[in-house]
Amino acid sequence: MIPLRDHLRSKGFPFFNLVLLGFNVLVFVRQLTLPEAAALEFTLEYAFIAQRFLTDPLQWWYTPFTTLFLHGGFVHFIGNMLFLFIFGDNVEDALGHLRYLFFYFFAGALSLAVQLIVMPDLSTPVIGASGAISAVLGAYLVLFPLARVTTLIPIGIFLMPARLPAFVFLFAWVALQAFSGYFAVMAGPFDNVAYFAHIGGFLYGFVIALAGRRRYLEKFRRRGVYRVYRSR
Repeated sequence: MIPLRDHLRSKGFPFFNLVLLGFNVLVFVRQLTLPEAAALEFTLEYAFIAQRFLTDPLQWWYTPFTTLFLHGGFVHFIGNMLFLFIFGDNVEDALGHLRYLFFYFFAGALSLAVQLIVMPDLSTPVIGASGAISAVLGAYLVLFPLARVTTLIPIGIFLMPARLPAFVFLFAWVALQAFSGYFAVMAGPFDNVAYFAHIGGFLYGFVIALAGRRRYLEKFRRRGVYRVYRSR
């Protein structure tokens, strides 16, 4: 399923979500515009590679964070940015700007650890924002389960638009990650997707949002009342 938009209006300006989107765009353009050899060197410099990180964490301390801005092609990049753009603004609204930023980066680093624990491939670079964005999805599920999401659903060879509750869309998404991760463990990797980073990030976001759900939603609602009051 491909999400197109959600129908929950952002109550504040999603500053850090837009900053994250902007940095991702800049880094991806940099990857595309470098010559092939230089692009590979650039990617390896800032990618997370467990073997070298565990060997010399002081030298490579930044890679669990810089790797969140690297992508392996247009499909990888566009998919991640679409999910971040649709779901990130409301989660930033609820958590608050700085908390959202720390939440995002910690989720990204934690998701890498989960992937390595389950599938300890130490030499392969792990790149992409998927683990951090998965945490955003987990938080969205807790905070806004009944928000409507317009999505494209495959029916035969066609993609049909449908408006689904967020909990239906997100449960379907995480179930797909779980099934794919199971087959990756049982039958061996059939692609280069870090499914357990997705699952680990999603669970982290779910738990963090659940722990502070009442507080986050109260702030979200207060901001809405304030904006209505100011607009009169």
